[in-house]
Amino acid sequence: MTISRDDSIGIVGAGLSGLLLANQLIARGYEVTLFGEKDNRNQILGSWRNAATPSPQKHYVLGNWYSWEFKFNNQKFLQKGAKYHYEVIDGKAMKSDIENSLQRVSNCTRILENIASIKRHDRGQEVSFESGRQSVPVDFLVDTRPPIRATSCCVQQFIGLYVNIAPSDIGLDKPLIMDYGSCGTEKDNSAFIYALPLSNGRVLIEATTFDVKVRNDSFFLRNIESWWSLRTEQNLKDKIECKESGILPMGKIKPRFNPENSFGSAGGATRPATGYTLVGIERQLQTTDLWTISGGIPKFEFSKLSQFMDSKFLRVLRNEPSSMREIFHEMARGMTGDEFARFLSDRFNLRIAAKVIYKMPKRLFLRNLFR
Repeated sequence: MTISRDDSIGIVGAGLSGLLLANQLIARGYEVTLFGEKDNRNQILGSWRNAATPSPQKHYVLGNWYSWEFKFNNQKFLQKGAKYHYEVIDGKAMKSDIENSLQRVSNCTRILENIASIKRHDRGQEVSFESGRQSVPVDFLVDTRPPIRATSCCVQQFIGLYVNIAPSDIGLDKPLIMDYGSCGTEKDNSAFIYALPLSNGRVLIEATTFDVKVRNDSFFLRNIESWWSLRTEQNLKDKIECKESGILPMGKIKPRFNPENSFGSAGGATRPATGYTLVGIERQLQTTDLWTISGGIPKFEFSKLSQFMDSKFLRVLRNEPSSMREIFHEMARGMTGDEFARFLSDRFNLRIAAKVIYKMPKRLFLRNLFR
């Protein structure tokens, strides 16, 4: 049985995916209860697009570019997209505005308390709270909370600083997708720098790792400081506005509730080998008409081709995380901008997959074939 306008829908988790889902369902006339504290974290969302940005995301675009750079020590690679561009969105502003809009609609109930448990009952589910507040029954429940990472799951970890400086003062006129080897002082050179010109007087500088372990914040901050010192003599601490951070699962995850009720990262929206999530959420949003009371949410998966390529990538990452620099170096110099964008956004075909495989270090993948 499909979900009708008379059925109540509960959404657990008020992060990006929960808010976008609530916003869409409410606009369609559903009765929605959104559970969870407000997500006030800074959040820049990057994605590769060849079509119009959907609403409400399109109202929060900070920039889009048809060219982007990679750097590996002294080697610089410029990629240009003919059909694809790289876009970044102000996630914090979007989350805040959606929260405000939910307060003005009659078919949304907003409960800001932390969830203690979710239990099934004859009709649907019942949500209870840590505060002891009376539980709330709903006909259909969607859980958008971050999933639990399996012990074998690799991670993408990052810390980013929003810095008040003109991008030109640090030689930044387009997205720097990866800068490996410019951090100098770190013996462990597994981190790369990702940098964006957000406005005429503001940039984001982020240190990121793809790894099997979680690192201390100080590791990332030292890499950012080292990268900064190579570009300017200005004092970084005087320029910092605020920061963002995160740990994204790359591999096996476990939803906090039933898989049939999971949405967002818990429902498979984060592509395992890249960490990109927004496009996955947008594709999940397109399937809400297929949801049923009895069957739940249809399982979301990236393409079979992506699953195959990601499985090989993650096997190498688990066994030889230090090899990521070599892999991305080959991808940067061996692919066009559109090919790279299509590969990362799961819009690629067998020809592009074959090109990626051809460019990859063969011994590296053969060593990990049966490990």
